[in-house]
Amino acid sequence: MNDCVAWSGGRPVEWLLTNAPVDKHWCTIHATHMTAEEATALAASGAVVGLCPTTEANLGDGLFPFEDYAGAEGNWGVGTDSHVSVSPIAELRLLEYGQRIARQERNIAAGTQDRSTGRALLEHAWAGGSQASGRSTGGLEVGQRADILSLNENHPVLVGRTGDEILDSWIFSGENTPVQNVMVGGKWVIRDGHHEREEEILDNYATVLRRLST
Repeated sequence: MNDCVAWSGGRPVEWLLTNAPVDKHWCTIHATHMTAEEATALAASGAVVGLCPTTEANLGDGLFPFEDYAGAEGNWGVGTDSHVSVSPIAELRLLEYGQRIARQERNIAAGTQDRSTGRALLEHAWAGGSQASGRSTGGLEVGQRADILSLNENHPVLVGRTGDEILDSWIFSGENTPVQNVMVGGKWVIRDGHHEREEEILDNYATVLRRLST
């Protein structure tokens, strides 16, 4: 932040909005250290913010100004940033929990006590991811890319859950994932919890990691 101010005379998001044609085609990564005015202006631009809460936590960078940005109806999604976590569910969970700790309230993303927090998080993330990637994803509709996953209803995390309870349990239950099948672009790549090239990928990963460690 200080380096940016010293170089440009402005804060990062402030400088960007002043000097670039930021619109819905832009995705700003992190955007952690924004003032309320910057958050409102960025939301109004139509850009989407790519949030990486586990990276911010790992680096001790701080919390995204979610209240200001979401209050201005800003668009956002989640991603990873060369961090050891590659779980979108972990990102969503930490996003919500971080805001709860800061504000000492519950159900931040949902906005109300009678709405599912899990559904609110997922719907925003799907919409933001679709915008950031430039792909029609996030819904079972004609013209949408066939990126689909299914959950194992018999997984201990989901047993007895119905409706939006399933989404809440999936996000807030921890890392024991109930994801069973995953389709990418109309092709099943994970069936019954296993990638079609799982053994090959694990062997290659182990080989490369050992080589880098020597």
